[in-house]
Amino acid sequence: MNKKRPQSILSIIGRKIINQTSRLLRLPTIDNLEAQLQEKTEQLEQIYAQQKAIYRAISKIRASLDLETIFRTTTKETCRLLGVERVSVYRFNEDWGGEFVGDFEFAEVGWDELEFIYKNTVWNDSYLQEHQGGRYRNNETLVVKDIYKAELSQCHIEILEQFHIRAYATAPIFIKKKLWGILAAYQHSKPHEWETSAVNFLSQIAVQLGFAVQQAEQLAEVEQKAKDLQAASQQQMILFNLISEIRESLDLHTLFKTTAKEVRKALESDRVGIFRFYPESNYCYGEFFSESVLPIYDSALSIKVNDYCFGEQYAIHYQQGRMQVLTDIYNADLKDCHIEILEQFQIKAQIIMPLIMGSKLWGLLCIHQCEKSREWTSTEIRFVKQLATQFSVALEHSHLLAQTRSQADELGKTLDALQEANLKLERLARLDGLTKISNRRYFDEFLDQEWRRMAREKQFLSLIMFDVDYFKLYNDVYGHQQGDKCLIKIAHAAQGVLKRPADLLARYGGEEFAVILSKTDQSGACEVAAQIQSAIKALGIPHPSGKKQIVTISLGVTTQIPSLAQTLHTFIGQADQALYEAKQQGRDCWIHFSMISASRDTKDF
Repeated sequence: MNKKRPQSILSIIGRKIINQTSRLLRLPTIDNLEAQLQEKTEQLEQIYAQQKAIYRAISKIRASLDLETIFRTTTKETCRLLGVERVSVYRFNEDWGGEFVGDFEFAEVGWDELEFIYKNTVWNDSYLQEHQGGRYRNNETLVVKDIYKAELSQCHIEILEQFHIRAYATAPIFIKKKLWGILAAYQHSKPHEWETSAVNFLSQIAVQLGFAVQQAEQLAEVEQKAKDLQAASQQQMILFNLISEIRESLDLHTLFKTTAKEVRKALESDRVGIFRFYPESNYCYGEFFSESVLPIYDSALSIKVNDYCFGEQYAIHYQQGRMQVLTDIYNADLKDCHIEILEQFQIKAQIIMPLIMGSKLWGLLCIHQCEKSREWTSTEIRFVKQLATQFSVALEHSHLLAQTRSQADELGKTLDALQEANLKLERLARLDGLTKISNRRYFDEFLDQEWRRMAREKQFLSLIMFDVDYFKLYNDVYGHQQGDKCLIKIAHAAQGVLKRPADLLARYGGEEFAVILSKTDQSGACEVAAQIQSAIKALGIPHPSGKKQIVTISLGVTTQIPSLAQTLHTFIGQADQALYEAKQQGRDCWIHFSMISASRDTKDF
C-alpha cells in the first residue's frame, strides 16, 4: 500500500499539470474529454435503447393486428422510454375535428385517473379544423417545453390546463399519404426539455403505428370481402340447388322444406317460412306450408291464421309485387291487428316477399327475426328477392326449363370461382403470421363452435393452455429473433402431438398457446398435456433459467360437458387458473383444474 500511495499522488499531480497546460494552450482538458466521453456514451446507450424499443414495436405490430393491443403496448413502452408522464393518440374525424382514444393511451401512476383516461375524449381544435390538420399535414412535429413560454394563445393554454398539460411533443400518424392522427407525449407536473433524439424516436414510433393501422384496415377489408364472398357463395349455392331441384322435381313441400333450412342458415335468421293462402279466402285465411325454425322458438306449422286486416288492406299491394322489410315491428307504424299476428309468432323483425302463381297471390316467403330487431342489408334483401322469384317459378312450372337452364350453368362457374377465392381468404385470416398455426381469432370462433356442439351432443370438451417458462428472460438473453424461432419450434412440436383432425392448436397470445380437444375427457386431456410437455422438453432448446437448462412449459387443463348454465368465459378461466397453479408449483408441469378444486375441498374439510 505504501508503494502505491506515492504513485497515486504523482498521478493526481500529473493530471493537474496536464489540465493546466491544456487550458494555457486552449486545448480540451482530461476532465473535459472524460465528460464528453461519458456524455457520448449515455447518448449512444439512449439511442440503442430507443432502437430496441422501435424493433419491439415493429415485432409486435407484425405479430398482432389487434389495434388496441398494439397501441396500448407501444404507448406504454414509449412513455417509459421517453421518461414522460403520458403518451396519447389523437384520431382525426372527417371534419378534421377529433378525439383522444382512451383505449390507445398510457399514463404513469398518479396521472392515470385524469378525465380522458380509458374513454374517448373529444377535442376539436379550431386551428386544426380550419387548416385541415395544420403543420401535421406536412409531416412536421411540434415541441413545446413549457406552455407558458411558447407564445400560445390564451384559449389554447386554457384547453391545455384543463388536461393538466405543461409540456408536450407531437408527431403525425399517416396511413399512406393520409393524415390519420397524432402521437403525443405529455408532461403534466413540470416543463420538459425535449431532446432531438427523443423527438426523432417519437416520430419513428408514429410511422410504425401508421403501418399498424394500415395493416388492420387491410385485414378488415380482406375479412369483409371474405365474409361477403362466403355469403354470396352460400347464397348462390342455394339458388343453384333450388334451380336444380325445380328441374328434377315439382314436389313443392319437399322443395320448400329443404330450401327453408338452407336459407335460414345463410341469413342467420330465426325462422324461414312459406305461408300459403287458402283458395277463395280473399287472402284472410292461411297457414305455414313449410318452415325452418330454431328450436327455442315456437313452430308456426299447421297454425291457422285468420287475418282480415291483411286481406282487406295489404293483399292488393303484395299482389302487385310489394316487398315488406321491417327492422322493428314496434317502430313501423303497423296497425294493432297486424302486430297481434306478428306477436303470435314471436316476430321482432321480418322480410316478406309475395309468391305469385300466374297473376294471383299464392302465398308469402317469410324471413323472421325473433330474438330482437334487425337491420337487413341490401345483399340479404336482394337474395330474398331472388329466392321469391325462384319459388314463384317453381309454382308456375310451365315455363321453368326455358328460364333456368342457362342460368344454372353460369351459376355453377361463378360458384367455383367464389369458393376458390373464399378458401384462400379464409385460410389467410385464420393463421398466425409467425407460427403458421391457428390464430387467436380462429381459436375464439372454433371454441365457441365446439362448445355449442358438445353441449348439443352432451360430450366432454377439454381445453389446455400453456406458455413458455421464463420466456421474457429467454428473449432478454438470446434476443427476439431467437425467441420467435423458439415459439415456431414449440408450435410445431405441440402440433405433432395432436393426432385427430378435430383437435386444434392455436397461438393464444405472445408465448401462450391453447389446445381444444373435443370429445376428450379429463384422462385423455391430461395425457395429451403430458405428451406436449415431453415433446417440448425433447427439443432440448437451451435456456439459462430452466430447471434443466432447457426450455420447458407450464400447462393448465380443464374439462367439462358444456351446458347453457355455463359460459365460455368461465371455462377459459378454469384453464388459465390451472396454468397459474402450475407456475406456482414450480413450472415445468401440468395441472388439471379439478386438482385445484380437490385440494381446496380437502383443506376445507
